[in-house]
Amino acid sequence: MSNGTVFVEEGLRGQAAELVRRTEDLGTLDFALVAGDGSRVGVPTDVSAFLVHVLRGLARGSVSVTTLPEELTTTVAAELVGVSRPTLMKLVRNGELPARQVGSHTRLRTEDVLALRRTRAQDRRAALDALRELDEEFEADR
Repeated sequence: MSNGTVFVEEGLRGQAAELVRRTEDLGTLDFALVAGDGSRVGVPTDVSAFLVHVLRGLARGSVSVTTLPEELTTTVAAELVGVSRPTLMKLVRNGELPARQVGSHTRLRTEDVLALRRTRAQDRRAALDALRELDEEFEADR
């Protein structure tokens, strides 16, 4: 490791590929850190999901991990939220997403964008759950 950069040798990439291959049918994976004395520390679900993505990228041969800056452009924010840039700007105009102007450019705080992303994901899950309930009701009526 040099300046936070990890150089990956082919052997490590091969190990990651084998691990991904062996676990691809297992569904959700949770990680734990195991000390030499056998004591275990569970890894939070979000961190486990992140590690799975890193392993899959490494197995494919390329992975890049970076942190997000404190402020984002509208293009990057739209990509993170999963909407078009015009839709993101509509959310800003409607006051659903705080933003500030820097000259003629709009900047958004990363934490606000990530909060919106989480809210939208929760809303999608709730809608899917409601659809499942309706489906179960219709199945019961048949």
